[in-house]
Amino acid sequence: LAAFVSRLRWRSHFMQKMADLPQQESVNVCRLFDGLRDGPNGLSEEETKKRLTAWVEGKTGYPMVDAVMRALRKHRWINFRMRAMVVSFACHHLWLDWRLIAVPLARIFLDYEPGIHYPQLQMQAGTTGINANRIYSPSKQVTDHDKEGVFIRKFVPELSRVPSRHLANPEKMPKALQQQAGTVMGSDYPLPIVVHEEAMKSARSLLSAFNKKARASPEASEILRKHGISANTAARWDLQAEEEEDKRRGRGPDSPSPRGAPQNPK
Repeated sequence: LAAFVSRLRWRSHFMQKMADLPQQESVNVCRLFDGLRDGPNGLSEEETKKRLTAWVEGKTGYPMVDAVMRALRKHRWINFRMRAMVVSFACHHLWLDWRLIAVPLARIFLDYEPGIHYPQLQMQAGTTGINANRIYSPSKQVTDHDKEGVFIRKFVPELSRVPSRHLANPEKMPKALQQQAGTVMGSDYPLPIVVHEEAMKSARSLLSAFNKKARASPEASEILRKHGISANTAARWDLQAEEEEDKRRGRGPDSPSPRGAPQNPK
């Protein structure tokens, strides 16, 4: 319950952000990031459409990304980490503008809330001017969260017979093993739509250049003043949530908390 109360506070925080800055539904929070993914830094219209379609349909050639997108389309819900991962992949690996993926996701999410949706998209896309950039390795997500491939095999049946050790990078399987598993890459399952290392290097390079210009700007300072939240405040919210949970359960201030630490840090 304490964790739930903490999440409610964060939910209110982001909804207030949306109320204070409603234009973030259509423009970058920090306008110094305009041009990051369009103009000379953008993709052609044809390439954009190709990548967006592959991402929405779960046919990128990256098993965890594809499994999450297919699971989303079927059940209309997925946990926060996987939401962050597929948005990061779309914005950084595929270099898609966050506005292109906003509507498809909004139509899918069972729990769609604009106040959460748009601030989170911009945070993951790196266009707020104040948040750290997170670029996930889609292969590492497999080894960290679905090592045996239970989730992936359920939603990407093309890979059902692929040995677990190859699920993170099935394109690297020897040809003979691909045929044995009934999954020939590029035929039964798509090859990776982009090369991870190249896409990540390019994204980091462009983000770094824009960040350098934005982070020291008066605009970013004003965004941080108005919309940022300190680590101390975030920690206080979590502590308050635990204290409220203790009161509900009748625990005193010196009783062990659910995390096993003294409830009163002093």
